[in-house]
Amino acid sequence: MINLVQKNLPAKIIALLVAIVLWFFVMSDQNPSMDSSFSIPVDIVNAPDGYKISRNVDTVTLKVRGARSLFATTSASDLKAYVDLKGITEGRHAVKIQSVLPPGFELLETSPETIAFAIDKIIQKQIPVELAVAGAPETGTTVGKVLPSVQSVTIEGPSSFIDTVTRVIANVNVAGNRSDFSVTVPLTAVNADGKEVESVKIMPQSVDVVVAIVKGVAKKMVGVKPVLGSDLPANYVVNGMKFDPTKIEITGDQKLIDPINFIETEKISLADIIKPVKKDVKLVLPAGITVTNDTITVTIDVAEKK
Repeated sequence: MINLVQKNLPAKIIALLVAIVLWFFVMSDQNPSMDSSFSIPVDIVNAPDGYKISRNVDTVTLKVRGARSLFATTSASDLKAYVDLKGITEGRHAVKIQSVLPPGFELLETSPETIAFAIDKIIQKQIPVELAVAGAPETGTTVGKVLPSVQSVTIEGPSSFIDTVTRVIANVNVAGNRSDFSVTVPLTAVNADGKEVESVKIMPQSVDVVVAIVKGVAKKMVGVKPVLGSDLPANYVVNGMKFDPTKIEITGDQKLIDPINFIETEKISLADIIKPVKKDVKLVLPAGITVTNDTITVTIDVAEKK
């Protein structure tokens, strides 16, 4: 039996090899390799908590190679693409796209190869509510006090957006009103140019406002005079000061408002101020005088003596 197996063994081995080669040739001819491309979404894994994540693209095109028979049973959902953000910190980053293919496929090309990410920390900030009164009440009346239900609100969002917010405004329309009224108005976060800042959440989103309409009174535009304390640290000087608004409209009996040319603020403490600072300061109103908003914003520039 052994002799039978070993008889012409080299020829048998050669015949077997030829048969295998022929089998592969026939199979490759019947089921050739081919290339194809799939456009698929890119998933994010290990995204850091507490950050706003922005990216320039959401999908990637994978060019793959495989036997023709494999493509008949494969769809785009069978391929996966992802980026791993583990260890990524705040800032801008280019992260390489990773892919997972079904068995039998070879990756030829990834387009694009990377995704640009902007990682922005989510922060909160307290900011005063500023009332913006528009319109005019009925003839013979004027606007007295306008009081919001909250003096300040919390804004939340990416730090790069929050840092641009200078005011949160409640727009109150008094046109045509002849008596006191209350209204709920939405709040808007704006930048130094008065433009709305997107991607910022305001909590609460609206505020209740009580508007007093006063009959038979006069009104007048007067200046504002910030009053600085004398407690600035000894080795510092005040380089300059800005305040907003610089003028306000006062309301009251004609005899009361005639002699008034400006309204002073409460005394502003300068203690412990060693760098430029912005403060919200109350106005000191004489008896019988009212204003729409009794707070102004004062920016004080200080510097160390040379």
